[in-house]
Amino acid sequence: MSTTKVTPIKAVIGPNSMVDPARLLMANTVLKGLTGNTAFANPVVPLATFGNDITTYSNAITAAEDGGKNAKAARAKAKKAVITDLKQLANYVENNCNDELAIFTTSGFTAQAKRSATGPVAVPTFKSLDYGTHPGEILVWVKSVTGGKSYKIRYGAMPAPPQAAAPGAAPSSWTVIDIAGIKKAIAFDTLTTGTVYAFQVQALGLLGLSAWSDSSTITCP
Repeated sequence: MSTTKVTPIKAVIGPNSMVDPARLLMANTVLKGLTGNTAFANPVVPLATFGNDITTYSNAITAAEDGGKNAKAARAKAKKAVITDLKQLANYVENNCNDELAIFTTSGFTAQAKRSATGPVAVPTFKSLDYGTHPGEILVWVKSVTGGKSYKIRYGAMPAPPQAAAPGAAPSSWTVIDIAGIKKAIAFDTLTTGTVYAFQVQALGLLGLSAWSDSSTITCP
């Protein structure tokens, strides 16, 4: 009898050097993913505590913009608390997803790309985002990565001002589509004129998915 070894799914946490807005976006995405999620009903960090830590971090980021020493120290302390929360929650999700990627991704965490002899699939980027030929259309070009067999794009409407300018601002929901070919622009032609949209891209290799790219935003014509 032969058996197939299942490689455990690991969450992307990011380096300590990750910029604050990206860390805050990750934390808010995980908080949203775990809230009301029956697959992860008993998180090791209470979500109320996690939410409070995120709020403290967000406020500390804003306060530190004046460059004051005390404000920067408070930001570093708040960041450490959020990183600790994320590490504990990532471990909880990894241990309770039954190594099912579909379950894991509902948590809001991104899975680490599985390594092969040539390394993991790199995180792809966009070549450009541009206006289409008619109102409500945005054209997206994706830059290929070595080992990328197909791609996923997710997009969502950003909050209205002034919330859109807040640290960690992100769409309230994402729409994910599978992209088989990227030689031509991908057209999104049912969008709302005047709305700012965020786009992210992800690559799929033989051994797994890359992380999602940073968001690129554009106002729909």
